[in-house]
This record gives sequence, C-alpha cells and structure tokens, in this order.
Amino acid sequence: MIYSVRISLISPLHIGTGKILLRDYDFKTVGPRTWVLNQDAILADAYDRSGAKPDWNLLALPPGQLVQDTELYDGSPFVRYALEGSITVDRVREQIKDVYGQCYLPGSSLKGALRTALMSHAIRSGHFQPNLDALGDGREWAGLPWERTVFGPDPNRDLLRALIVSDSNPLPTSPSPLMLLNAQVFTKDGRPGSPIVVEAIKPDTVFHTTLRIDEYLLSDAARALRFSDRRQWLMDLAQIANAISRARIEQEMRWYQGNPVFQNVLSLYNQLAQFRPRANVFILQIGWGAGWTAKSVGVWLPKAAQDTLRQRYKLGRPPRAGRDWQPNLTQPFPRSRRLRARRTQNQAVPDRPLGWVLVELEEQ
Repeated sequence: MIYSVRISLISPLHIGTGKILLRDYDFKTVGPRTWVLNQDAILADAYDRSGAKPDWNLLALPPGQLVQDTELYDGSPFVRYALEGSITVDRVREQIKDVYGQCYLPGSSLKGALRTALMSHAIRSGHFQPNLDALGDGREWAGLPWERTVFGPDPNRDLLRALIVSDSNPLPTSPSPLMLLNAQVFTKDGRPGSPIVVEAIKPDTVFHTTLRIDEYLLSDAARALRFSDRRQWLMDLAQIANAISRARIEQEMRWYQGNPVFQNVLSLYNQLAQFRPRANVFILQIGWGAGWTAKSVGVWLPKAAQDTLRQRYKLGRPPRAGRDWQPNLTQPFPRSRRLRARRTQNQAVPDRPLGWVLVELEEQ
C-alpha cells in the first residue's frame, strides 16, 4: 500500500545538522538579508587578485571580510544561499540540506514522530501496561525495553519495519524557503531565556514524499513476525496520530492559559484544537523545539510514575547542577517551552510553537 504524502508547515520547522554557522566565516548580514557564504569561491578570488605575491595575512582573514557587501546578491558566485532577516548574534544553527544545498524533510523525522504517536497510543489505549522496573539505567535508552515490548524484540521483528517513509523531494533554492528564526525558552511566567538563532523552513512551505506500508509483512505469510494484533495500528495511522495530537494540544493549551504574554501561541493552538481533518489527514509536531512532551511518552503516565522517572533520571537538571541535585516535584515538568520569539519594545515576546505540520495521505 503506497501513499503520496503532502506535508504543509503550520509553524516554522528546524531540523538541524549539528553544525554551527559563524559570523564572517559562514555568513554575513547586509541590511535585511543574511548571506551564507561560498568560502572556497571567496578565498580563490582573493588569491587570484593578490597576483604573484599573495598577501598571506590578508588571506588569513575570515571570508566575510574579503568580500564586499555589493558582491553579495542572488546569483553571486560568493553566495551559497540567502536567508530572510538580519541578526546580531554570531552563531546560527544550520538546517539540514542535501548535497546540493536544497532543503528537504528526512523520512526519519516523520517516522520518528509517528513511532512516538503509536507508542503513546499503546499506553493510552491500555494495549501496553508500562512497568517502570523494566526501564534501562541510562536515560538516553531508558525506553528501549518498552519499545521492544510494543513494537518487537529486535529490528528484524519491529512493527515499523513495515512502515517505510521516504525523504521528501528537495525544495528549490529560489525563492529561498529558509528564514532566520529567533528561538527562546520561556518559563510559565513568560520569562525568556537566552536566544538561539536557527535556520528554519518558513510556514506554509510544502514537502512531498511517499509512505509505504508493506502489506506482506503484515500478512499471514509473515505470521512469525507476530504483527497481526497490531496490524490495524498502521491502517489507522492518521486517526491515531490525530488523537494523540489533539490530546497534546489540550495539554499545551492548559500550560499556556492564564498568562496574556502567550496570547499568540494560544491563538494558534485554538485553531489547531478546532481543526477537524478528513480521512487520511492529520496534524503532528516534529523537529527541533517540539520538546519532551512531543518526543516521549512520559506525559501519558500517572503523576506518581512521572515523579519516579524525574527522580531516577534527574530530568530537568540544570547544566551546572551537582550530582546531588533533585527535582522539585511540586513544580510541573517540563517547566518551559521553546518558542519563536519576536522583539517588541526591546523585549522578547513568545510568538509561535515550532514544528507543527499538516500531513495528507493519498493512496496510490
């Protein structure tokens, strides 16, 4: 069973490479635009212009200091691509792209979000009864025993082996789908943390990809895989994802309510809460900034179980806290959200959550 998939961005999306772009080395801001530099072309041009006796002190300068502002424009050999917006910070987190510099949506990002939705469904529906004693010691892989119980004991017998999600088609570089996004952590009282600037895909951008359900692996011919009792999960993928997303939206709305500083965020969540999709259409939150509530199943556990996990794995521990640090269980967890921020009267105001997408499946 093959579906063509249309993924429309409701809010900005950042899926990072782990690379940090540096001012004057990787990018340069001129007026309202930021140009990501073609370092090789800039250095080669500077070397050629230096003649028979290269000025090595000059060539040791950052590439951004070797190119004139007037030489940065769409189509310039010194430019890889342009970003809307200007920034004063010196570091930008890079968005994932293919080898040609074109943005795309990795199939693994969508499949990972669907896997979390199905795991959440297994707990909420009662199909799986979580056992805290079965969890691993390290928090990075703590949930692996639960996943093996729900999906299968090893990769060869994992239910989601039957779900194949391809990388999306790449987006054209012109017009650029990218924007500079100022993301900040906001606590429940509206206080902002330090800004983090990232490359992000603009809202309303559309990706196209394919999703395939391998029906042979779900058939009686492959009964040794023991997928029969969960086959319907993949058939009902859109309904399950929507149910989990609606429940999460209600949770998020309760977290933001009561503080007028979050009015823009609540406005978007109100629209999402009223959304009633047709068959094979669902909403989902993916990518960087979606947070703990989107990427774990902890929110579906009883409060006592959540408290046990917070203590066992020291969830929420500040970076410089000592080994004896313990969470304050009277306070909610997580205690903050990462949001797009805008500047108003020299203050950071929360504007939008990140990574919400609309997914439309059409059977081929």
